[in-house]
Amino acid sequence: MADKYSKINFNTEKILYYLLMSGGLIAASIIVPKLPAELLKVYIKNRKFQKFQFNRDIKRLQGNGEVRISEKGIEITKQGKTRMLRYQLDDIELKKPERWDKKWRLVIFDIPDYDKKKSNYLRYKLRDLGFLQYQKSIFIFPYPCRDEIEYIKEICEMSSYVKFIVAEKIDDEKYFRRKFGLIK
Repeated sequence: MADKYSKINFNTEKILYYLLMSGGLIAASIIVPKLPAELLKVYIKNRKFQKFQFNRDIKRLQGNGEVRISEKGIEITKQGKTRMLRYQLDDIELKKPERWDKKWRLVIFDIPDYDKKKSNYLRYKLRDLGFLQYQKSIFIFPYPCRDEIEYIKEICEMSSYVKFIVAEKIDDEKYFRRKFGLIK
């Protein structure tokens, strides 16, 4: 059952992605054969367009308030755009420069208990990006990543709870240099 839900959620997000990539507005008349190539890829199986699947997903998106259908076409709502930005969080990658600038990036957060999902998500995302846990609500990374952290803070609506610090010296530096492969 979980796999089925994940696939539906993925398709819905893909629709939003391709609608957004095509300018956010697609004329209703192109729901048939003249779909943009990117959108068509999602709905083509064995060289046959899955019109039923497309229409079902559009109706689901409309029911969730993520798209609005009018005479002009299909338009992504503010709620849909927010969901798209969250979808793009999965694509964030931190680049490793050739040389380490000998500075540490610390992400410190204190998210209220009623937003436990946000703190759990942030911990998961930071680990996924390659951060190591310094303390329970402090994560460390040796490379520049301010823009990516600011993006996560903004999209997840936790700007007031998350702080970003750049430090030149930390306790246990040798341990973290070894963990990040920075010892020669």
